[in-house]
Amino acid sequence: MSGTNSDNYDTAHRLTSNDLPSTPPGPIARVPRPKTDARDWYDALSDWYDIVADPFEAPARSVGLDVLEATPGERVLDVGCGTGSALLELSRAVTPDGLAIGLDLAPGMCQTARDRLTAADLEPDIVQGDGATLPFADGVFDALFASFVLELFDTPAVRPVLSEWSRVLASDGRLCIVSLSRRRAGPVTWLYEAVHERLPTHVDCRPIYLRETLLEAGFVVHDHREISAWGLPVEVVHCEIP
Repeated sequence: MSGTNSDNYDTAHRLTSNDLPSTPPGPIARVPRPKTDARDWYDALSDWYDIVADPFEAPARSVGLDVLEATPGERVLDVGCGTGSALLELSRAVTPDGLAIGLDLAPGMCQTARDRLTAADLEPDIVQGDGATLPFADGVFDALFASFVLELFDTPAVRPVLSEWSRVLASDGRLCIVSLSRRRAGPVTWLYEAVHERLPTHVDCRPIYLRETLLEAGFVVHDHREISAWGLPVEVVHCEIP
């Protein structure tokens, strides 16, 4: 998988389970826009999303993929697969006997991801669907990956979404999430949140307290990393289901 070096990112550092409290230290912004608006917005963005967002997302996504360490033969789900950048890496990692499935709400994103995998001579397995109601049976995946996705769900939905993600994982399944973070929030984060408040459909990915949210939900955290993305804190958490 790709490396993690970038001029826009600080060096990732690991924290142990005792470094931070399990309870989120403060409130987070809401996401008031309806999912239909989110679907339509990302659908419209699908042809040029990589040009706009990938320079920001790619290094943190690479950290998450390295931490997850998908291996040959595993069944992995990429929730919110977008244009398929992570799904491509996961598909290569689980070959020849494994399976990597992508899921995204926007049909345009799904098609762009299919085109990406097809161009790489890989068989695309991509489902259009909602990350809050996964169309899969219980316990069918060894691992689940989600990069800049959990923070798109409104605050009351986060815990049910995590329960749904746990449902499709095997008893020893693992989860890796990459997310904008309110940890060490400063002027750049506050400015970003102000823009989010005014444009919740177009800037809907708001910072959350990822590690504490997972601990509060009962997940067992094995690796937690903090990264700076263009001045915005990002968390990468690797954990096991409750």
